[in-house]
Amino acid sequence: MSTRRNHSDPIKRNMEITITLRGALKKYLDGDNERKVIVPDGCTCDEALKVIGLDHKKVARFGFVAVNGMKVMINDRLKEGDELKAYPRISGG
Repeated sequence: MSTRRNHSDPIKRNMEITITLRGALKKYLDGDNERKVIVPDGCTCDEALKVIGLDHKKVARFGFVAVNGMKVMINDRLKEGDELKAYPRISGG
């Protein structure tokens, strides 16, 4: 019996990134600062955060994300080996 793949079926690939959470967001990593995570190849920052259970739309104090030290938009795409950092909103007086 042949197990040949139909060439019209896309190959699903994964990549490893590092997610670092700051402040109150650390609870999504059980108190850890960072974790290496396997995510779908080419996923967005938003999709990667959802892999660890963090939906930025449902977190009232969510601030912004940065990739490899640069502030980016939540829908920017990630590459293999990227470091995604998420920050809470900060208020002060």
